[in-house]
Formats: sequence, structure tokens, C-alpha cells
Amino acid sequence: MKNRARRIPVKKITKNTRIFGILLLSATTVVILGLGVRLFIIAGNKSVDGHNLTKATREAFMGKQNVIASRGKIFDSDGQVLAENTTVYNMYAILNKNQKDTNGKPLYVTDKSKVARQLSKVINLKEKEIYKRLSSKHFQVEFGTAGKNLTIAQHNKIEKMKLTGISFTSHQARTYPNDQMASHLIGNVNMTEKSNGQSTITGTMGIEAAANTLLSGKNGIKSYIGQKADSSQSVKNGDNVYLTLDSSLQTTLETRMDTFVKSTKPARAVAVLMEAKTGRIVAATQRPNFNPNNKATSPTVWSNLLDQGAFEPGSTMKGITMAAAIDTGKWQPNATFQSGTYLIDGKQVTDSFGNDQGVMTYREGFWRSSNVAFAKTEQKIGSQTWRNYLEKFKFLQSTQSGLNGEESGSFSFSYGIDQANTAFGQAIRVTPLQMIQAYSAIANNGKEIRPYFIDKVVDSATGEIVKQGKTKTVAHPIKASTAKQVRKYMIDVVNKSDGTAKEFDLRDYGYQIAAKTGTAQISKNGQYSQTYKDAIHSVMVLAPEKNPKYIFYMAVQQPSQLPDGDIQPTMSKLFKPLMLQALNDSDSAVKSKTTKQTVPNVVGKSVADAKSIMTKAGFRVALVGSKGKVNSQSLQANQKSLTNQLVILTAKGNTYMPNMIGWSLVDAQSFARQVGFKLTWDGSGYITQQSVGENQLIVKSSVISIALKEKE
Repeated sequence: MKNRARRIPVKKITKNTRIFGILLLSATTVVILGLGVRLFIIAGNKSVDGHNLTKATREAFMGKQNVIASRGKIFDSDGQVLAENTTVYNMYAILNKNQKDTNGKPLYVTDKSKVARQLSKVINLKEKEIYKRLSSKHFQVEFGTAGKNLTIAQHNKIEKMKLTGISFTSHQARTYPNDQMASHLIGNVNMTEKSNGQSTITGTMGIEAAANTLLSGKNGIKSYIGQKADSSQSVKNGDNVYLTLDSSLQTTLETRMDTFVKSTKPARAVAVLMEAKTGRIVAATQRPNFNPNNKATSPTVWSNLLDQGAFEPGSTMKGITMAAAIDTGKWQPNATFQSGTYLIDGKQVTDSFGNDQGVMTYREGFWRSSNVAFAKTEQKIGSQTWRNYLEKFKFLQSTQSGLNGEESGSFSFSYGIDQANTAFGQAIRVTPLQMIQAYSAIANNGKEIRPYFIDKVVDSATGEIVKQGKTKTVAHPIKASTAKQVRKYMIDVVNKSDGTAKEFDLRDYGYQIAAKTGTAQISKNGQYSQTYKDAIHSVMVLAPEKNPKYIFYMAVQQPSQLPDGDIQPTMSKLFKPLMLQALNDSDSAVKSKTTKQTVPNVVGKSVADAKSIMTKAGFRVALVGSKGKVNSQSLQANQKSLTNQLVILTAKGNTYMPNMIGWSLVDAQSFARQVGFKLTWDGSGYITQQSVGENQLIVKSSVISIALKEKE
């Protein structure tokens, strides 16, 4: 049977099909023509629905890069660094085994036991806990606070271990070379990390906050198209801020305050030393303080006690009351009164030394600190006149000394008993800065001087002084003759055998001082405590009495221990070495301020040449390293600094012990930090002995002891 080819039937093209095809072809032609016209218009106008294509294309290849400003440094008056920038690192570990480099080598942790063991030697985390974290199933892990804000030294130690899988991110941070020193005054910063990894630093207290705008500078912007730079806005690095603090006096105050607090264990304590004629704060500290380098520990007290946490000053206010009485002709030093107690509107004023002390003169009432004497004195002055003098002395208002958040203080003045209480320092709340500002009028023959902390602000790029601290007279509350009489009566408080400030006497050292002490009972539930310890104890000193150079003020709240039986002898152990150091150095210091020199730039020069240049410029030199060229210097180049300051030069090679006899403790501490050796000391003032002789080799493991003594 023959096979037949199968026929496929062919459909006939109908009329409707032909019409549909024509319509489809026509529609397609219209769309193509429309698109063509559209593209022609776009090409001609270079825009779509009002959007400029040229601009959009440009922006697609255009970007901006922020150039972060470097925060300015903070220096003391001698040019030594108190706050500067550094780099810190956050550490993490990669655990995902798919992470390899282009050669197939692992980028993840391969030996968990080794990594845990090695890291535990550097960070504050136990080996067991590190191993536990490395055993996680996550892509990568961090190490909590122990792995954050690692120092350059920690980072370098870990890098040298060459631990596979351990990586770091870095960011800018702030470091404080002197740790707790003047921590509340210098301040602290807060670092905020943005999503792009950049971090910003903002001052949160002290000078860091008050001068934040100056220190921060202004970020720059770099614009580019593709890989080509288009334009830029220059970065303005932060200015450098120089404080009025004297490093030597500050160190003495800090070490003496540590000893004082250890022996008395107070709730709080604050001390400040000011140049009477200028208002420059040359030393200031408080307790509790804090170490701003320890990011894991917050301050137990955030307030700067110099200008915050206003308190009742007690009898140190009596010097102001006496000034008002003398100025108005109401002071009668030889008139008498009955001491002990005094009733005002049924309320009792009581002398702190107890009842039955008999009749005494008002002058004796001052040196023995009678509350009754000054309640009666306030009534003689008149409440409105007394209030006017409080305002003349600039109480109840900010001193505007340059710190943020300064309190104005307050008082209760509605009733006669309140008005009388303010005359002996109760029912009125003040700050230490208000007290030393008010007493500056007594020190300066009626001229009241504002305290200040910033000596100058310097452009970090050019070295130009952009802001200069200045002495500012804020008032003339009393006559010159009044101020001189007040100082005369303040001598009694020191020189009389029953004067309340006899423990502060410096006549054996050749100085006559004027002083007034205070004890303010603390109010609890509307009632003043009658416990001696449950009080705020203070002292105000003008030294020397004739033409005072310095004003010292100290206040101690609730000491829990009295090792000397009373608080005043213990306070004097802090006061005496500090004031003697200031007075003994003051003549040379005043002279040297007129002979400031520009610090030479010796970086890159040979050690021998650098030392010669610095010495000829009037600076003392210590070397860390003895070969090659100088790679850094401790005092910033091209800045003005007092002659005879110590400059530490670093280079390569071994370090040999310098002759430190005559150095201050702060000089020795700076040198010890640069070399890395451990320094121990005894006494205060200036170095008289050192355990390692001159020119002996010293290394980081060295332990060096020094003895210090006050200048005679």
C-alpha cells in the first residue's frame, strides 16, 4: 500500500483578519513615530517633565566629601598640653569561613583558643569570655566595652600578634595627658558616630563645652565629578585654647587635695587660687573628680563646684558685712555687745562658740566669728542698705567668668531673721567664684575683678592670637579706705591666739596674711543641723595683707573624719604649701611674664643642634632619645611661652637620666610619661633628690624616686 502525503489544510484569510492586521500596523507606526518625536524633543531641550537631563547626568557622576575639622588643643599657661586629639579603635572578629582574600587565605578567626588567650593579655576581658564570643554563629562579633575605644598602644600590641580574623575600625577621640587634673574645669567631650562612620566631638562640661565652637572649627567640603575634583570649601581646624592655670601650682594643689580628702573623707571639697590684681585663676580643683580618659566611668558629680551647686558660705560672708558697715559709717569696733544668743522676731541667733562668752567688742566678735555681732551689725546698716551692698558686690548674679551653666545664687530676705542670717552667711547661697570676686574688691582697695580661665585663643594654623583674656573691673562697691580697714581687721583673725584662722598663719615664713573662716550649718527639713561635721567649712585668704597678690578660697562639705581634731588645721596643710609656693615664685614669675619667648621649631634638626637652639632661646631641655633627628617637641613651636620652661625633645636611641634637681613635680611627671618609666615622689615643691643619677641609662621598666621640698 502506497504512503500518501498528508495534506495540511490552509485557512482562508478572511476580511476581518486583514482589517485587524492593518490596524495593528498603523498603531505600531503611530507609537514609533510618537517615540521618535519625543526623543527628538528631549534631545533638543535636554529635559524631561521639567527635569534637566544635563544636570541629572552631572549629578550622577558628582559627589561631595566632608573634610572633618581637627579639634583644637587645650594648654595650660606654660604651653603644656591638657587636652588633645588621638585615635582610638573598635575591635571586631570575623567568624564567617567564607571570608577569604584573593589568594584564598582566610580572613576569619582560625584558632579561637590562641586568639582568646592573646587578646585577654591586652583588653579587659577574660580568656573564657573571649572564647565564648568567638564561638558564636554570627558573621562577626564584637567584644563589648572591652573592645571599644582601644588606645593606639593597645591597637599596636594586638596588631603585632598577627591574629587572623581580628580587625579594627578607627575614629577620632580626645585624650587628657594629666588624667584627673582639673578635670571638671578642663571638661569632657561626647563622641557621636554617624552612619557614614564619621564621628563628631562635642564638649559636655568645663572649657571643652564653654569653648566648644572655638575648639571645633568648621568642616570643609570637597566636591568632585567622577574622579576629578570640581571645587572645595576649605576646612577650618579648631583654635587652640590656653588656660590661665599654672601647671606647677595646679600639681601642688591636686596632690595636697588628694591627701586632704583621704584624711577627712568629705562629701565634697573645692579650692581655688586667683591672682588678685588680674583675676587669672592659676589653680583650681574639686573632689569628687574624675578621669576623662576612663570612658567607662562617669563623674559622680557632674557639677563644676566653682560656679555650680551654690551653698551657704557661713562666716566668710562677715568680711563683706563688715565692709558694708565700715563703708556706711556703721561699724563701731570698740562698742560692746552681749555674746551668746540674740532674738529677732522670736527667732534665735546663736554664736557657734556657745553661750556665756560674756560681753565683747565688735572687733573681737569678728576675729572670734560671732554671729550675734553681725546680726546686730546688719540691723545697724539697715536691711535695704545691706541688700544694696550684696548687689554692689555682684552677689545673686553670674560672674560671667566663661563657664557654661553658672548659677546666680539666691537668698531668703523676706523676714528680719533671714536678713540678719545673710550677714553671717546663712540664708544666702553663693558660689566660690562669687566669693573670690567679691573679696577681690577688699584685696584691690575697692576695685572688684572678674575671675577668668582662658588666657588666650590661638589660630592653630597661623599661630595668630584671635582672642586674648583680659582683666575686667566689674564694680567699685566700697571705698579704698574701707578695703584697707577690712584687711586690717582680717589680720586679727590670723594673729590673735583665739582667732579662727590662726592655723593659717604664715608669719614664720615672712608673710602677713588676712583671712576669714566660715562654718555654715546644713539645713535639713527646714532645720539647721547642730553637728560640727554636718556643715560646710571654708576659709578665705588674702596674701600678703598689704597689696595682696593672691586670693585663696576653700570650702569643704561634711567631712566624716577630723584627724587633727578640727578641720582648720587639716585645711591649712593644703593651703600653706600652695600659697608659699605661689608667693615665693611670684616675684620671678611677674618678671618672667615680661620676657616671653617664641618657642623655636626644632623638629627635623639633629639632637645637638635642637638642644643648642632651645637653650639659647631661654628654655630648659630634656631628651627622650639621643640619636638622629628630633621628631617631636613638648612645647608647640612658634607659640609664646615663659622663658626657663622645660621642653622635652624626642628622638631615636637610648634615653639617659637628666639632672632633675630644681625641677617641679609636673616637669618630672611629663618626662616620666614621655619615657614610660614609673615615677614615685615624696613631699611637694621642687626636686631636691633623685634615686637615679644623671646620665644613667633609663628604660620603660625603670622605677625612679624623687624627693621634693618647698622653697624657703
